[in-house]
Amino acid sequence: MRIKLLLLLILMANLASAQLPNTLNVKIGNLDQLFFQDVSIIDKETKKSVALKDGVYTFKHDNQQVDISIKNGFIDGRVTVVKGDEKSEYKIENSQAKKVTVYTGGFLYIEGHRDIDKAYYRAYYPGTEQRLKSEGWVSLNKNKHYGIGISKEYYEDGKIAHIADMVTETFTDFYPNGNRKKKQSPTRYETFNEDGTYDNRQYTKNNIRYDDYYYKGKLYTRSYKNKDALEIRNIMKMMFCKKEKQNKLMVKCAYLNRWLYALYFDQLHFANFIDFLNSPLYGFVLKCISKSLYFGLLLFWNP
Repeated sequence: MRIKLLLLLILMANLASAQLPNTLNVKIGNLDQLFFQDVSIIDKETKKSVALKDGVYTFKHDNQQVDISIKNGFIDGRVTVVKGDEKSEYKIENSQAKKVTVYTGGFLYIEGHRDIDKAYYRAYYPGTEQRLKSEGWVSLNKNKHYGIGISKEYYEDGKIAHIADMVTETFTDFYPNGNRKKKQSPTRYETFNEDGTYDNRQYTKNNIRYDDYYYKGKLYTRSYKNKDALEIRNIMKMMFCKKEKQNKLMVKCAYLNRWLYALYFDQLHFANFIDFLNSPLYGFVLKCISKSLYFGLLLFWNP
């Protein structure tokens, strides 16, 4: 009687936990598509899906260790995949990856999970400190922002380095000191100096596209296109006068300024050009040109 009972228990155990043949594998999507694809059992040679009967299945071959159950065609359980020094652990519910944890060289590398509408992830710098490298979410809702989301990247000291908002198509870079470096959106483009002051601003106002450049945080040049699609460029000169309000903006309309700007303006030498405009040499050049025009009139003018 005891022997029959023992044989029955062994038979039930074998039925409850069947061994899959070595020709089958659990197909799980790559990390970038993990939460968008269903988990399935496939034939390794034909790469085609294989339907298994309801039950519990465990096996360990190739690089996979599988402990799953199948009910009404849906897969639940856990799968571990080892490739070199990378180890990935998956939790599966209703034939979908519910959670993933990835280790590289024994250190936590990536962890992610999903709910009904979104998938979330975090990536870490290698090391025991588990310093956050990036994080974000992506929409799984086919009716709202499907396949896009918001992600953030960090420097090793924890300060923000980059924000990518695919929903609003806005992208922002940061200096290591925390100040903004660049911000770009469908309507604006802005760059900043490391101290946080503006370097360049491109924006649209009243259907006119403006392009502003700054020097030491102050507006110096502005270009835009008028209704005839002709580019207009103004040169702003900072006036530091005791009797006038400091940092007053004056528009330099003289043709000489425009000629000098066209001749010398180069983004790499912008600061040198501005220093020239503010230098005594610029005033000397103006005086020389004025005197030349004056004496030229005296020589050739015959009343």
